[in-house]
Amino acid sequence: MTNAAETLPKGVRRILRWQAGLSVAVGLFVVFGGAPRGGFVPFFSALAGGAVAMLGTLLLALTIGRADVHRSPAQAQLWLYGGAAGRFVLALALLGLGLGVLGLSPLPFLAAFALGQVAFMVPGTSPRL
Repeated sequence: MTNAAETLPKGVRRILRWQAGLSVAVGLFVVFGGAPRGGFVPFFSALAGGAVAMLGTLLLALTIGRADVHRSPAQAQLWLYGGAAGRFVLALALLGLGLGVLGLSPLPFLAAFALGQVAFMVPGTSPRL
């Protein structure tokens, strides 16, 4: 087992906590800080955007863990590239579902998703992942 496999769960938990916290913060800001109407619909839109980012993080952790198991660099590379493509397709599908089909509020949905991606750059999270 490599160092990445040993520290992966701890780093993923840290990033998921940041993503969840940022999603709730965006939702609370929209509800109490500036939304003149809508009630708690923008709050749930922000939670859904954060959930999309969190699912992408879980898929990233899964593919990194699977790539670490393989001894062949070619197989590991396939897992990593496949995971990147999977995250892209997952994000497109879920963003389309949330905005197009469910009709969620776009600003909190996209803001929470974007801040969920920014959570990877928070000091103390990425170096351990």
